[in-house]
Amino acid sequence: MPEAAGTGDARYLVFTLGPDDFALDLGVVRELIRPPRLTRVPGAPAALAGLANLRGLALPVLDLRRVLRPDAEPAAEPTRVVVAEAGEPVGLMIDRVLAFSGGAGASGGDDQPGSRRIATSVGSGRARLVDLAALVAEAFPERKARPAASFAGLRTTRGGDGGAAERIALVSFNAAGRSYALPLERVAEVLALPPDIVPVPRAGEAALGVVARRGGVLPLLALPTLLGLVAPRPGPDARIVVARIGGSEVGLVVDALGPILRLAPDAVDPVPAALGRGRATAVEAICRVDGDGTLVSVLSTDRLLEGTTVTANPPRSADTTRSNGETGGRTEQFVVFDVAGESYGVPVASVREVLRVPATMTRLPRSPDIVAGAVDVRGTVLAVVDQRRRFGLPPGEDGPRRRIIVLEAAGNVAGLLVDGVSRMLRLEETAIRPTPGLSDEAGNAVDRVATLDDGGLLPIVDAQALLAGTERSVRAATKTVAHRAPGSDAPA
Repeated sequence: MPEAAGTGDARYLVFTLGPDDFALDLGVVRELIRPPRLTRVPGAPAALAGLANLRGLALPVLDLRRVLRPDAEPAAEPTRVVVAEAGEPVGLMIDRVLAFSGGAGASGGDDQPGSRRIATSVGSGRARLVDLAALVAEAFPERKARPAASFAGLRTTRGGDGGAAERIALVSFNAAGRSYALPLERVAEVLALPPDIVPVPRAGEAALGVVARRGGVLPLLALPTLLGLVAPRPGPDARIVVARIGGSEVGLVVDALGPILRLAPDAVDPVPAALGRGRATAVEAICRVDGDGTLVSVLSTDRLLEGTTVTANPPRSADTTRSNGETGGRTEQFVVFDVAGESYGVPVASVREVLRVPATMTRLPRSPDIVAGAVDVRGTVLAVVDQRRRFGLPPGEDGPRRRIIVLEAAGNVAGLLVDGVSRMLRLEETAIRPTPGLSDEAGNAVDRVATLDDGGLLPIVDAQALLAGTERSVRAATKTVAHRAPGSDAPA
């Protein structure tokens, strides 16, 4: 626990956290303020309650309970924030101020070895002495020195009259009730959220799917989820911010578009050194909007996708996957099947046949839920996998449209239970593109997306990857079932 080692008579700010009294050397205290409005920073250390705008300064505010009393009951609303000097200003949330008081050093009693307390004339008469430098070091173990006020990722613009001061141009938006921005040069465009987003199964928590855009596909990511926040359901004001990330373009779905900001360089501050923890946060800078004291977090496009399985891949023509270089007039044929209201395509070359679902399927003993049963296909027993459960969806209802697609690839054969088979399509090779890298998960078998004549998108399943992933899922689920089965333990 960070506590000061000094003794002797001095002046202290004595305050409470829950039932305990603490003291802070008055020499590091700048001022006391009422709890300000806080801007939370995604990926920041747990001790950081947020940032406050203190007369133009982006002030990091620590919740002292999280550092000094992590085992205590959740605090009531703090009554004060202590602005203290720890190399740079830092705010400390406290429960209540007792007094500005003198005190004498003391130790021993029931204190733990190395702890220090002072005797005071207020409260319980004894207060634990806080070492601010040690406290900040504990809260931010990788704390770095404050960088100079320059931002490689933020370009300045100059007014058209030639005499205006340089300005930093930002596109602002709201996500999960908070304000963020991207540098204008990092935003390709802002689009309305279309109703026909095509989901990609098992593509990762932040991935919403893909949409058609200028003859290609654009991956959509929920910005709140990328930032570790709870993503609300998109409303009528939701927009797609098409961001340039690593030479590619990704659609960031936000709650609403804000204004385009053009701010003087001195209105944009680097992230406080307390947050300078390398890849700990995707926030590059904090800007102060004139007039209302609002703080807007400027995101770093270079760090936004770090720590996730989401990657941004530029759209590529499908003919780049051909080894012979022939592209003119080439087509490919697909069987289109439906699962939970969504359509998927699978190459006809991988489809052995399509069967009606029999009235009854033989249930395999101790098989996992993903296996719907087994059917006899001309003397061969074929396991049937429920594709809804394979995609992590609830099971569907029996109906006349349900079909079993028998797939064969790389020597593996299996039946896929789907909600229906709607059609067969022959598509031009130029209408098919690789799916953006929404996930590194091996079980995600959607590797391409086709643009249809009506502008819709059709995810295309790689049969070999789907069968291999299905086999892994069945094996894992079978082991779980066997482990849970009564009497499966070996005798002692």
